[in-house]
Amino acid sequence: MRKVTILAIAMVIALALMQGGSAAPKAQKVTLEMGEYYFRPKQVTLTAGVPAEIVLVNKGKVTHEFMVYALPKPGIDMDELHEWAEEQSYFKDLEVKVETSEAEVEGMGIFEVEVKAGKKAEVKFTPRKKGTFEIGCLLPDHYERGMKGTLVVK
Repeated sequence: MRKVTILAIAMVIALALMQGGSAAPKAQKVTLEMGEYYFRPKQVTLTAGVPAEIVLVNKGKVTHEFMVYALPKPGIDMDELHEWAEEQSYFKDLEVKVETSEAEVEGMGIFEVEVKAGKKAEVKFTPRKKGTFEIGCLLPDHYERGMKGTLVVK
């Protein structure tokens, strides 16, 4: 009787380890629509440590860009914001893969993704830094006309 109980417990533990150990976290998939002059949804929430796939869909009539960076200080002018966004890019120290119909780019230091009118791009990465960050399109007049949003990483 005792051998059966020990064997049953060992089987339950082995099953639990097999299920937990082999299951990779499922990617967080988000579609972010871009247009004149918006991101929809305005806020994207991701979980740190879990792979993410953000599909950028440009529904607009012009090219838009996707940048994620630390929240800028109040009153920053556009010239400073461009520099700030590059220096404070969320993707600065992350391995990022960007897939478009034209090309596939992978590596560190990717800080912006341009998406032509009517096209899509997919950005794959694993968020590491927790906090609240700004999403922006810093092409001339886009940001000023409201093309910004928020990325929250929990």
